[in-house]
Amino acid sequence: MTGNAILAVTAARLGIFLGACAVVGLCVFLVCYSLTKRLKVTEIFADVKGTERTAGYARIGLISDLHFPMFEAGKARVAAALEKADVDAVAVAGDLCQNGNGVEEMLEFMRFLAAELHDKTIFVVPGNHDVHHVCAEKEEKIAEYCAKIAACGENIHVLRNNIERLPVEGLGISLVVCGFDEMTVSNADAQRALFERAAAETGENDRLVLLMHNPDIMASIKEAVENSNTGSLALAGHTHGGQVYMPFNLEFRLLRHDVLPKEGYVYGKYDYCGNNVLYITCGLGQSFLPIRLGTVPEVAVVNF
Repeated sequence: MTGNAILAVTAARLGIFLGACAVVGLCVFLVCYSLTKRLKVTEIFADVKGTERTAGYARIGLISDLHFPMFEAGKARVAAALEKADVDAVAVAGDLCQNGNGVEEMLEFMRFLAAELHDKTIFVVPGNHDVHHVCAEKEEKIAEYCAKIAACGENIHVLRNNIERLPVEGLGISLVVCGFDEMTVSNADAQRALFERAAAETGENDRLVLLMHNPDIMASIKEAVENSNTGSLALAGHTHGGQVYMPFNLEFRLLRHDVLPKEGYVYGKYDYCGNNVLYITCGLGQSFLPIRLGTVPEVAVVNF
């Protein structure tokens, strides 16, 4: 066989190999993309030490990380899942937008959600994408952005380092909802002070809910939580449950700087500090690439 013939055969084999790799890669991508269109509803029971259960459970619908325009889970399906779950309140744990291109679509969804759940209070906190990629960390832009979200419905309450009380009909209790601002535009001292104030305002017939985007806020307030006699439920997002599964927690060990995920707090329910239950949702949307592997979009229903 001549040299030219050998080169031709080698080129042909290489072409077949690269073509096969492209087909396999496309198939993997399509499978991963299809997972972004699925939706699961996860029900969790959070029994917290230090919380008297003289009444039944309050039901909180938790969604997070919508990341418009990379939102494929279905607006109507998300609203229907929350309505079917008959929640007492909805918590939106930040990262409503991926970047500025998704703002109008996100606001349309929030108006739709507020209308569909008109008798439910919807609590919202901002996330790092909202603050950094949409608002460039400028306070004036963050305030304007949050005001637009709040204007989507009278039942939408945007919390930035403040506390609201929500009576739960039929249970004779109130939820004390402590909403933390995105941690990079706040600081650990302010976060600890906010928790301590919320704990002090939580009475015997109240239940304390800590709503945040990044669960690392729990690391910032850990000592205050440990020293508190008030049990609490922390609700967070941010991690996407990994979005694309990597074994041995490699994404967070090698590629990201988040503290709690490096310790194994990535997705699900955790007992934290003895008298706190932490739930981290895997969110609804996607970041950077419209794919998921090992996780699917989630509506969590937390009984507390």
